[in-house]
Amino acid sequence: MTQVSITEFRNHIKKYSELVREQDFEVVNRGEVVFVVKSPKSNKEDAFNALMGAVKSDIAYEDILEKKVVEL
Repeated sequence: MTQVSITEFRNHIKKYSELVREQDFEVVNRGEVVFVVKSPKSNKEDAFNALMGAVKSDIAYEDILEKKVVEL
């Protein structure tokens, strides 16, 4: 993740308000992360990635759950 100093962020806030549309970044003060600026896109990407690998199945959810419980 990109890091930017708090002074740089403050002095060029317009630049970073445009950058955040494309990526997240951390604002640091003396090497310590003060806050993270999250892109609105990141929530959509996280949601999409959470669904990756999910497939439709003909097996009932209850049957799958029961098999998983037996495995434990």
